[in-house]
Amino acid sequence: MSKWWVITLCLIVVALVEAAEVNPRSGLRDETQAYGFAFLGDLHFDRLEHHDMAWVKTSHPGDIRQIENYSDITKRNSPALLKAVSNALENQKIAPFAIIQVGDFVEGLCGNYDLQVSQFNEAIAFVTPYAGSIPFLITKGNHDITGPGASRAYSDVIVPWLGAQVDAPIRGTSYTIKHANDLFVFFDAYKPDLDWLEKVLIQNPARQVFFIVHEPVVPYNARAQWYVFSRDKERPQREKLISLLGEYHAIVLCGHLHRYSVVRRITENGFFVQLAMNSVVDRRAGDVKLLDGVDAYVPELVDLEPKFDAKTKDARRELLSAEKPFVSYFEMANTSGYGLITVSDKFIDVGVRLRSEQKTWRRLRIDPSTLNITEENSTASE
Repeated sequence: MSKWWVITLCLIVVALVEAAEVNPRSGLRDETQAYGFAFLGDLHFDRLEHHDMAWVKTSHPGDIRQIENYSDITKRNSPALLKAVSNALENQKIAPFAIIQVGDFVEGLCGNYDLQVSQFNEAIAFVTPYAGSIPFLITKGNHDITGPGASRAYSDVIVPWLGAQVDAPIRGTSYTIKHANDLFVFFDAYKPDLDWLEKVLIQNPARQVFFIVHEPVVPYNARAQWYVFSRDKERPQREKLISLLGEYHAIVLCGHLHRYSVVRRITENGFFVQLAMNSVVDRRAGDVKLLDGVDAYVPELVDLEPKFDAKTKDARRELLSAEKPFVSYFEMANTSGYGLITVSDKFIDVGVRLRSEQKTWRRLRIDPSTLNITEENSTASE
């Protein structure tokens, strides 16, 4: 064989390798790197003894009933939920990467630093047996830092715990994890740093970007003013965030509103998908009403909670009306449960299970290139 044939053959091999590994949109491609992870919404882990009730009665009297409710849910319902998640990951045919929880890991409102440290440590001890060797990764929620000393306790307890699980230093409340050529960005919505976000996106080419944040980026229910960068003066930051998420075709994982929801959002630079989950298991078994289709994304969503803040109703309707032209997929349900997400080069599957059930209620397939969403064998009630 002549040297020119050798050179030509080498060039062909290089071209084939590059074609198999490079995705023009996101930088990396490897069909062998398939994996799964669990997706949990708000948990609000709580016990009555975590609180200085005298302080709560003085400073947050309206939250006493909520504390009692979440403490009861933690005791009665949360173990079954986490056991279901653990079993589901064990039964997956591909390697599980992590359990990802999107904030409000705990209820907070403890009243002082020492009680908040105790609550965090007990929450960690609570979830650890169910996670086993699988990392349990969280982002910061508003309840995680509510109360005297709570922010310091979060930095002192939660941040080192996160680093220990991934065997890598995590130095801040926003951090990234790289897994199988995919980038997981855990974003602190309460100390948001868009320059940091833009930098890590540029410096970490990825097959797929997952953006984990407590509050939604796209409003989708009656509480339409509860989203990241919601204040008028934050409009430039919101526009930049939406632009970045669209440019990198991100999948947003969020919570906060205690609803299940999926939104595909169009931007000037591309598109992103937002998945929301609620893992506070406080609803009885039974059929769940699913609102789906872009025609269901309407200002009248505010009427689903008629008793919520009547004085802002018109403003919330206007927000939904302004957002509607950019929504190309929408569904929502008032239910709790957990998600199982499978990631591969060819598709991203989302399986949703209600409460602590082991069967799939809703299954969606997301095309990684277009982020178009199709329904797969759903049992959801219309």
